[in-house]
Amino acid sequence: MPVLSPDVLILGSGFGGSLLALILARAGKSVVMVDRSRHPRFTIGESSTPLADRTLAQMADRYQLPELRPLCHWGSWKRMYPDLLCGKKRGFTYFDQTSDQDVSIENFDHRRLLVSASVNDEYSDTHWLRSDIDQFLFRLANAAGVVTFQSCIYQLEANGDQWVLKVFSSDEPALSNPSTRKEMVESSGAYFVKAPFVVDATGSSKGILSTLGIADQTASLKTHSRSLFAHFEAATACEQLLQDSQINVGVFPYNCDDAAVHQVCPDGWMWQLRYDDDTLSAGFMIDDRPSAKRARRSFSTPQEEWDWRIRRAPFLARQFRNARIVRPDSGLQQTSRIQRLASRVAGSNWAAITNTAGFIDPLHSTGIAHTLFSVSRLAEILLTSGPAAHREDRLRKYSDSLIEEICCVDELVEGCYEAIPSFRLWCLWGMLYFAAATSMEQSLDGASGGTSFLRANDPVFRGMLKEARHRLAVARHADPADRTNAEQAFESWLRAAVAPWNQVGLFDPTCNGLYSKTAAPARD
Repeated sequence: MPVLSPDVLILGSGFGGSLLALILARAGKSVVMVDRSRHPRFTIGESSTPLADRTLAQMADRYQLPELRPLCHWGSWKRMYPDLLCGKKRGFTYFDQTSDQDVSIENFDHRRLLVSASVNDEYSDTHWLRSDIDQFLFRLANAAGVVTFQSCIYQLEANGDQWVLKVFSSDEPALSNPSTRKEMVESSGAYFVKAPFVVDATGSSKGILSTLGIADQTASLKTHSRSLFAHFEAATACEQLLQDSQINVGVFPYNCDDAAVHQVCPDGWMWQLRYDDDTLSAGFMIDDRPSAKRARRSFSTPQEEWDWRIRRAPFLARQFRNARIVRPDSGLQQTSRIQRLASRVAGSNWAAITNTAGFIDPLHSTGIAHTLFSVSRLAEILLTSGPAAHREDRLRKYSDSLIEEICCVDELVEGCYEAIPSFRLWCLWGMLYFAAATSMEQSLDGASGGTSFLRANDPVFRGMLKEARHRLAVARHADPADRTNAEQAFESWLRAAVAPWNQVGLFDPTCNGLYSKTAAPARD
């Protein structure tokens, strides 16, 4: 049975695992990457942000990966990779669907918020069609010399200071060395991999975490949501529906569909990400926090629940009247609670990237940026650490920081769920995320410069966030007769509290909910 002895073994070949494999291989490390599934495969769409784009650009420059530079902006992506499907994301769009009333000229000004993230189309962020981008990065990694296994079964165990992986695969492994290829092809599908370091990029499968019996601390998270989603064609654009209602969309800072669109519902929210082929990634996130005490309904099928959620909002009913599912082939996808968090995410000879360490919610589009942060940090540790004790200390700090950042995202997300059904409180709480994100976007330091994701290690910001959550609860549960005054009081306090991180004019009443100065500076 042939034995491979790489410097690093990576479990999972999503975009984070493949990107790390590519970086290490280009830097001269030998890498084996294994995956139980194969590309291309359906994964729900995600959006980049200015912070994600800047981090990816820094990584492309630092690790000599010119192929990745065009992916940092919509304009360059479309020119360089026109066949790699993406979508334009100029900002964050929010519409209020918490009542059963349709939008109209009379009520619309109080039912929308648009926050610019990009100054123009050229420097726009992007929606990633993960099946395309994951396969693209996987192929780059393989071309760089990474030995890859797909559709395989494997068993992982620790053996002293080595990791031993037994791989069973009906596929021929993808590798470039002809002599090694001959030896492995003759092995009848069974292989051994022995490596001194292993990275877990398996996401919810938690390969290494399960092997080591790392304790789970999901119960400590505040957010508690589940999802119902698919990709659709023939879903009408929001701008068209607004124009049909005689609403002036010319005042918007960008086309409202060129965004991460959030439809705020009575018990959660719906995301909408439109790709350049006019298909739409859409899904409901449903608030299942026990403290929310929302009315629960039971449904016999995912389709029955989807139809009910669409029908109760007239705007959504019009939008999806002719929509048809195009991805995945199996139709609507339904999850149980999506939150998870491990108690430790790195050790002396192993580490997990963000999506394996934990996950909160698609709200605020933090997934791509945070994964890039963790991949950048981990690559730096693996490529620059000196003595074993020094690397172990850096890995401990990596673990502590990653968990702290996931907990910070949890706080920023859960507050929006608490605000529902008040669209005004939802928008006010969202300003905390924008304050953290834009204050980082305006600076020049990046993920590799030691900056914590979304101010997670800033004790002043975190203290303010804790106090804000207390005040949000007061406003949210105020007596109905006094609710308007309570919301005004919360806004006044929040405006002053966020001031140290507000560099882009958040809370400016003259914007009337249409923010353009929030766009990140244009950087190549």
